[in-house]
Amino acid sequence: MTRAARHLNLYFSGSVEEKLAVSRQLFASHGQNILQQQEVLDRLDRLRTGEAVLNTQMRTMGMGSRCSACAAQATGGCCSSYMAANTDAILLLINQLLGTEVEIQHENDIECCFLGTSGCILQIKPIFCLNYNCSHIKTAASPRQMQELEKKAGALLSEQTGLESLLLELL
Repeated sequence: MTRAARHLNLYFSGSVEEKLAVSRQLFASHGQNILQQQEVLDRLDRLRTGEAVLNTQMRTMGMGSRCSACAAQATGGCCSSYMAANTDAILLLINQLLGTEVEIQHENDIECCFLGTSGCILQIKPIFCLNYNCSHIKTAASPRQMQELEKKAGALLSEQTGLESLLLELL
């Protein structure tokens, strides 16, 4: 059994603040070693590429501003404070390995704490966020745009889960 297997509860449960603290500790303790692994570097490059492709699609569809505006409403938001719980220490670590400065954006109980004024600050997002498209997104998008969004999200998710598995083996 790997050390990661013994620490799964630590990596995948707790408050957002606790998961962020664990990810920072993992980055401080293991980041340099992890970033010297060629397979990790290759996967990070593929994640960067996939994220850029998906982000371009999301920008084209106006999702950042649409999701931020919706989340700020009392009745709205897939990007609610509840959704922040879908992050885990490994996902936050991946963002740090990519150079993202992972910081809580605000302390309200309405929006996801990683939702900034221009959308999500996480370069690599939780699985739920990649897979779910609300009615506001679907209504504003053409069928072709939705097909492209889902295709690009799926490709990124495949790379993301592969890197998560690799990191759990390395930790």
